[in-house]
Amino acid sequence: MNDYLIQTNFAAHNLIDLINSEENALNSLKTKLVDLKKHHEFLYADFIRKELDLNDHFNDHQIMHSYAKQASFYNEHIEPLQIQIDKLSNSISSKQESIKALSGALLQIAKQGISIVHSSLNTCPDGRFIYNEPIKNIIWQGRNQSLHYEEGNFRSPIVRCFQSIGISLINKNLAKEIIDLLEWNTYQKYQDDMILLLG
Repeated sequence: MNDYLIQTNFAAHNLIDLINSEENALNSLKTKLVDLKKHHEFLYADFIRKELDLNDHFNDHQIMHSYAKQASFYNEHIEPLQIQIDKLSNSISSKQESIKALSGALLQIAKQGISIVHSSLNTCPDGRFIYNEPIKNIIWQGRNQSLHYEEGNFRSPIVRCFQSIGISLINKNLAKEIIDLLEWNTYQKYQDDMILLLG
C-alpha cells in the first residue's frame, strides 16, 4: 500500500467515522422502522379482519384483545423508535457545519495525496468515473470549492466539474455533497479509491 495512505490512515479513518456515524445509525433505524410498520400493518389488518368477518364469529373480548395487541405494539416499538429517529435527525442537523468542515478535511487529505504522489492532477490516474467525471477531478475540484466557497468566484475547472456531476455551485461548503457522491461512508471505500489513484 502507498506510504501516504498508511501515514494518513488514522486521520482519514476517524474523519470518515465522524462524518458518517450518526447518518449510518439513522439509516439503520429508518430501515428498522419500515419493518416494524409492516408488522404493525399486519396486526391492524388482522384486527380489522376479525372485527368485520362475521363468519368467524369473534366475540367482543377477542376483538378487544386483537385491538390491544395492535395498539400495544405501536406504543412499545414504533413510537419509541420514531422518537430516537427524530432525536438523531435533530442532532445531525445541528452538526451540519461541523460535518461539512470534516468532509472538507477528508477531501484535503485525498487531494494532498494526489499532489504528493503525482505532483499534479494531470499525471494522476483517473480512478473510477462518476457522471463521466474522473474521481481524481471530483476530489480536486471538490476540495477547491470547499476551501474557497466564501469567495464565491469559482474558477472554470470547478464550474465545469460541478456542472458535470450535477451539483449546483453555491457560496456554501459542498464538501459533504462530494463525500456522499463518492460514497465514502466507510474507510474501505475511501481506501479502494485512493489505491486506484495513488497506487
